[in-house]
Amino acid sequence: MKHKKHVVINALISVVLLGIVVNQIIWLQNMYSLAERELKANANQSLQNAAYMELNERSEIMGGFTVFSSNLSTPNDTSRFFSKDVVTADSTYTFILDKNDQNTMHKISQFVLKQIFPIRLERLDTLFKENMDGRYAVQETYFDYLDLEMNTLLSTSRPINIKPTHYILTDTFSLDIANSIGIIAYVKNSRTAILDTMKKQLSLSVLLIIIGIVSLYYISRSFVFQWKTEKMRQESVNVMTHEFKRPISSAVAMVSTIPFYLKKKETDRVLDYVNNIEIALNKLTYYTKRIQQISNNERNSVILEKATVQIVPFFESLRQRYVSPEEHGGRIILNVEFKTSKKVMDVDPLHFSNVMDNLVENAIKYTVITPVMINIDVTDSMNDKLKISVTDNGIGISTPDIKHIFDKFYRVKRTETKNKIGFGLGLTYVKSIVEAHGGTISVSSELNKGSEFILIFQG
Repeated sequence: MKHKKHVVINALISVVLLGIVVNQIIWLQNMYSLAERELKANANQSLQNAAYMELNERSEIMGGFTVFSSNLSTPNDTSRFFSKDVVTADSTYTFILDKNDQNTMHKISQFVLKQIFPIRLERLDTLFKENMDGRYAVQETYFDYLDLEMNTLLSTSRPINIKPTHYILTDTFSLDIANSIGIIAYVKNSRTAILDTMKKQLSLSVLLIIIGIVSLYYISRSFVFQWKTEKMRQESVNVMTHEFKRPISSAVAMVSTIPFYLKKKETDRVLDYVNNIEIALNKLTYYTKRIQQISNNERNSVILEKATVQIVPFFESLRQRYVSPEEHGGRIILNVEFKTSKKVMDVDPLHFSNVMDNLVENAIKYTVITPVMINIDVTDSMNDKLKISVTDNGIGISTPDIKHIFDKFYRVKRTETKNKIGFGLGLTYVKSIVEAHGGTISVSSELNKGSEFILIFQG
């Protein structure tokens, strides 16, 4: 079930992330195509401007010339199209002209000059580059001069050994009134130059993808974490319910039989049942106390009542509680070594006592061999801090489990721990109290060899 949920979550995240990436790639491709079209439109307009500028320069070089001996059209003529004779050095041509065409004179001039003074491609190239929008860094261009009637190449400015690949072609621009000659400009398609104009779009796209990845990762981690926490909480509640049920059921059963033995005046049996009921209720009290310890264990919400505590008496009292022959029958050997120059520590006596009880009781609970060997070393640490090390000879903790043992409701899933009473809250409480004291807690462990918990805080 766990594996299936992870697969489903990962699959959904992968689909969403793939959708974001694909969408951004398509968007960037469209932006790139739009930039190419803008470059081509700019090149078309620049070619037209350069062609007219180059024509004017040729006219100036020739000292000017006359194409017509009269006005283009009669002033009172309101028709759009009209015929006009164009006289060259050796011939006369009649053309149907469009009064609304602002470039008519340029086209006629190109028609007249194409034989005596044809277009200069080198000069056209210079003017073309000057007219190109500065938005694009144009470096390589060349032109083809075409005979449109014969569909042949009259001349070209293309350098030798240059192939027209990765070049943007302008539309064929007809130069003269008869549509007999034309030019095409070739502009090298510099992907770097185009991408340079798309810096903002590229940056935003990359930023969006990064934000999408981080957000999806965070959301997926949150889902998985919440799911794991809820599962561990349910398991903890089940264990808690089971542990509460046993003493309650036992106490109820014994209480129900007490009237029977009272009638029979078997006082010893009644007293025995009363003692057993007291033991059962003490167990409930113990469980309740543990739960109360955890109920408000967040670092920022723990209220400490610190006091000056004598170090040696505190740990000697701890040792005596767990080596009592009456209670443990010599199964526990708890040694305390004092290697510190400090005499007192500033801690909350109740909470800190609970911390040490948790660590010692965990060592006892998760040790399968006897006697249980627990060593507590109290030493000085750097920066005038106190270091407390609790070492046992228990079953140890695996590396994957070490990462989670301080998580709320987390319990190690091993055969040796399956039947051990626990709610997965003890070490969470320990860590929160240690951090509330401004300290740190760490653990090192090896399977089947034992564990060491190290507390460092300002003593």
